[in-house]
Amino acid sequence: MSDDPRAEGKPRPRVELNLDADTARGRYANATVVTHGRHEVVLDFVAALPHHKPQVVSRVVLPRAQADALARTLRPTLDASAQGGTGVTPGGRGDEDPN
Repeated sequence: MSDDPRAEGKPRPRVELNLDADTARGRYANATVVTHGRHEVVLDFVAALPHHKPQVVSRVVLPRAQADALARTLRPTLDASAQGGTGVTPGGRGDEDPN
């Protein structure tokens, strides 16, 4: 028996996220450095600007399973945006399996 509610045809519960104003503003990054250990993937988002030393503006550490889910979610989103779409299916959330 699976713990995944979608395996039994049940809809996934909606999760309400909190987003403070500083986080909502975001950080500009034009480079990413990806490293990994046995159990996690580390994403360093870097602002590399002319006449400045590149600066890590955010670091995200993900469990490997979540990094795999992120990769699966990014591909159709990027493909759709390259074709002028939004990456969100009508009535859907635009992600295949975020967890």
